[in-house]
Amino acid sequence: MTSYISEPQQKKPSHTRGVLDWIEWAGNKLPDPSILFMLLALAVIVLSAVGSAAGWSVQPVKPQVVMEAQRDAQGNNVIDAKGLVIQSPKKDADGQIQVELVESGAPLEVKSLLTADGIYWMFSSMLRNFAQMPALPLIFVAMLGIGLAEKFGFFSALMRWLAFMTPKRLITPAVVFIGANSSVASDAGYIILPPLAAALFLAVGRHPVAGLAAAFAGVAGGFGSGLFPTGGDGVLTGFAQDAARVIDPNYSVTILHNYYFKIVSAIAVTLGAWYVTDKIVEPRLLRLHGDELQSSETSAIADMALKASERKALLSSLAVMVLLLGVFAALIVPKDMPLHGVGKQTLANGRVLVQQAVDIQPMGTETKVAAHDVLTIDPLVITEKETAGRLVETPGTRWSQVIVPIILIVFLIPGLVYGYLTNQLKSQNDAIDAMYHGIRSIVPVLVILFFLSQFVNYFAYSHLDRMLAYLGGSFLFDANLPIPLLIALFVLVVVFGDFAMSGMLSKFGVLAPIFIPMFMMVGMSPELTTAAYRIGDSVVNIVTPLNSYLLIILAVFQKYRKGVGLGSLIALMIPYSIVLGIIWTALLLAWYFTGVDLGPEAPLHYVPGSISTAGD
Repeated sequence: MTSYISEPQQKKPSHTRGVLDWIEWAGNKLPDPSILFMLLALAVIVLSAVGSAAGWSVQPVKPQVVMEAQRDAQGNNVIDAKGLVIQSPKKDADGQIQVELVESGAPLEVKSLLTADGIYWMFSSMLRNFAQMPALPLIFVAMLGIGLAEKFGFFSALMRWLAFMTPKRLITPAVVFIGANSSVASDAGYIILPPLAAALFLAVGRHPVAGLAAAFAGVAGGFGSGLFPTGGDGVLTGFAQDAARVIDPNYSVTILHNYYFKIVSAIAVTLGAWYVTDKIVEPRLLRLHGDELQSSETSAIADMALKASERKALLSSLAVMVLLLGVFAALIVPKDMPLHGVGKQTLANGRVLVQQAVDIQPMGTETKVAAHDVLTIDPLVITEKETAGRLVETPGTRWSQVIVPIILIVFLIPGLVYGYLTNQLKSQNDAIDAMYHGIRSIVPVLVILFFLSQFVNYFAYSHLDRMLAYLGGSFLFDANLPIPLLIALFVLVVVFGDFAMSGMLSKFGVLAPIFIPMFMMVGMSPELTTAAYRIGDSVVNIVTPLNSYLLIILAVFQKYRKGVGLGSLIALMIPYSIVLGIIWTALLLAWYFTGVDLGPEAPLHYVPGSISTAGD
């Protein structure tokens, strides 16, 4: 890969390599994410054996609201009808509810995977580990509709239409905003928007590289924002929920967990990149490379213009999409409609899935528990523990529970309409192949998920996940760092991590099981941690050499500046990374102080269950 890294005729000897060269060299030494998670799984296996032999143990703790007796105006305890002192949460001088850590259960010890039971478990659970990944059905179903719409060109036409109908003075924010919302169309944003934006800028007398930079800033720098839920949101949801349940087994995260924040973030990214493009990047380009305005590459814009048939098909498809959204709104908003109110998902037989802790004894063991508590006798005696079971799927608002089917239908049907009106959909085979296209696009993610699922479950089996969470959480709790500082520090952790590991989803798969439980111990919700992760991951996408899409952007760059290298592209994008990082982090910190939820049923704070019974 070194052939395109250095600027032409400016290769330095190895001992004088620049920082970017060293970063890329180190990044290229990392294995593919699938191999990385395989190695991490092997590391957990070895560490579990070492920890078990060494007798490692950690005392579990849990956050608990500090309670105090309510007192009347005379300072006397307030008594309820049963003669008991009424308790209420204790608050500090700032009016915040006080929380303390208390011991919870017996000490946790490392459970080795290199035992007869551990080895049997690894083989017997391999398929279940993968099949039960929460992200798997979410991203699979969503991509059926999104992939079909992308295959038939619906997203391509929509992006081109929006760009061409935008007034000249608003081209920059329009390009950035479209880019910030392009992640719903998988890779289409990287492939379509940058060359289109460069051609548009050139056609109106502006520097084409500025258009390229603005589009790339929106697509990559605004990747974690947007108006629409995406397949990636589904994967983040699954990881966040699994990590949260280390601390709270009943915690539920919805695919819309950052939806409100994503919408506002898209606006913030647009404004920030608009300022950088028009005030910093383009003036510098005109000063140093004004001759590139004379480029002959003006035919690209004509090639990207919508044909009459495409425009008609797009408008018809958008009308169908609006109609579908109206139908779903009619099913959600009015009282007594199917998707209004709170619901509980059930199986076809009306039952619900429950996870119940059990005791497993060797065959022939006698038991004195009640008959209804014995789950099976032969070949093993399996009985229920006294601890209460928990619902696998927790109750919630009905519409949020069906958001993935909504996404499927809202993109699938308009995509079919567009394909039909543009003569791409001529038979049922064309429709099926288009849905295959969506699934093909996530095959790399499915491969990563398989190995990630083994790593996550090995981590849980060994108890190392909870032990690390309790140790780290206790440390953070004792350090008493303010949550805004933790947010900013976590953004920096993700930023630096982006130079070591590419891929939004694979990196979150490593960080979520560690940081989400830790932060829950000090009151940060998993949704807030995920929002901070989006910022750190997105703003570095445009400068990290590990972003494979940089090569696509570089190819467009070279159309306007012959022989340019990756170093110049990264230097071009650094102002975006810095400004967006500052603006976006400031937005999240300001959001935190407002106390507004990050999405439907997505609070900023994690509060122990006892608070709900205590009152305000």
